[in-house]
Amino acid sequence: MTLLVSWTGIDSRGPASVYIATDSRLTWGDQGHFDHAVKTYAMHNFPAIIGYCGDALASQMIIAQASALVSSAMNPERATLNAIANLFLRSMKRSYRDYPKNLSSGSFTVAICGKRRLASNGEFECYKICSDFNDTSISIIEFPLESGALVIAGSGTQSFQGVFQKHCVDDNPNRSTSRDVFHAFSQTIGTNLDQTVGPIPQVVSVIRKPNTGGFHCGIVSDQKRYINGQLIDADQLDSESVWFNQNFEITDPSTKKRVSDAQAQPQFGT
Repeated sequence: MTLLVSWTGIDSRGPASVYIATDSRLTWGDQGHFDHAVKTYAMHNFPAIIGYCGDALASQMIIAQASALVSSAMNPERATLNAIANLFLRSMKRSYRDYPKNLSSGSFTVAICGKRRLASNGEFECYKICSDFNDTSISIIEFPLESGALVIAGSGTQSFQGVFQKHCVDDNPNRSTSRDVFHAFSQTIGTNLDQTVGPIPQVVSVIRKPNTGGFHCGIVSDQKRYINGQLIDADQLDSESVWFNQNFEITDPSTKKRVSDAQAQPQFGT
């Protein structure tokens, strides 16, 4: 299983960004675990991001297949997020019913977030798809009036909600901010005793800027660099990826320190 949290950052003009964060662990009961699994996806030619929890191997195959269908069958300039979500829905319905039941945990959840169209200056949407062998359904998630969570799912849900509830107090200076959701997520996977949830975060995002697609965020965690759960060595730093540390502060991946002119964002309750 996993912990999946999607959320939105909202300013005076409305939604400015959406994010999906997950841990990076796959578990096989008492047989072992793997802490570098891909659980988030960014569609670089369209402003959409995807994350999943549940039946990991089936999810990875079905999402990869659906993403390939979107890339080959849809024009990025004309496609809508609703059309992409419904293509995922149909692909999941067709594929999961043929998946071997004895090799499956029985269900999984997919969150799809982004902008309605590539050229949109805002107009964010979020969809949640739940699938098992009997039924696959889709729901539209309403956006809050302030920065906050959209979808919370996975075996770490209860742990996250317990942590986040402690943040919902008047003396929290980060209350109702995008960073506060990530702080609660980071605290949950960093201290969680549930062995199905691992300590390495991965994050994808879409921002309001028109004609920009989804992208992966680099994460500096415990003085190590990760993108999509994969350790990144110094000689691999050759991109313009946005990097964050565990406080959700903009970070220089070379020094692993907060960028000098970036706002400090200490966590509440630590």
